[in-house]
Amino acid sequence: MIKQKQIFLETEGDAWHLRNQAILKNKMLDKDLIIQELLSIQKIEVNRQLNILEIGCGNGYRLDWLQKNTNATCYGIEPSKQAVKVAMSNGLQVRQGTADLLPFDRNSFDIIVFGFCLYLCDRDDLFKIAAEADRICKNPGWIIIQDFYNSNFTSNDYHHLEGLKTFKMDYRSIFTWHPFYECTNHKIIDHEQHSYNDIKNNWISISTIRKNSSF
Repeated sequence: MIKQKQIFLETEGDAWHLRNQAILKNKMLDKDLIIQELLSIQKIEVNRQLNILEIGCGNGYRLDWLQKNTNATCYGIEPSKQAVKVAMSNGLQVRQGTADLLPFDRNSFDIIVFGFCLYLCDRDDLFKIAAEADRICKNPGWIIIQDFYNSNFTSNDYHHLEGLKTFKMDYRSIFTWHPFYECTNHKIIDHEQHSYNDIKNNWISISTIRKNSSF
């Protein structure tokens, strides 16, 4: 059976990029949840120039904003070849790849961002994904996750391509089971209204996790 990551690397990543170009172009980044979390971390890490990696960065729209508005050094990983080309044409350091195999040295990044990508990852890769993020994240360091949320594990058919699945869960748990990781902020909202309601099927979450071996 072909893994979902391979399908996204070969075809569906590009298809996703083409479907969402207009949406990404019109993003109001000053209200972006991930950027808000990153700016909050910068206020804490005021004396450090931060290295940031965004996994599932698309065409680099968020990284482009960060490089223009902060002093952070930004990198990206993205399965879509076409999105990577767009990002690189804008001077961004983005490579094609997936979260389970990251082409970076140990302790390379102060902050690792998972930007709406884990819900599409193969479930048997979650251990690899967590291990790779841990390997390249500095200690102390930070991990930010924005994704579909459910307190239990659920799966659904992927609307755009038959045979693929999407998965909802509390993605903090792939890190916070370990004593070196502590969730410092977690917010649940409706993915369309961007405010809380009781419709569980519409929930997304934004979570900030601190890695620190001195906990």
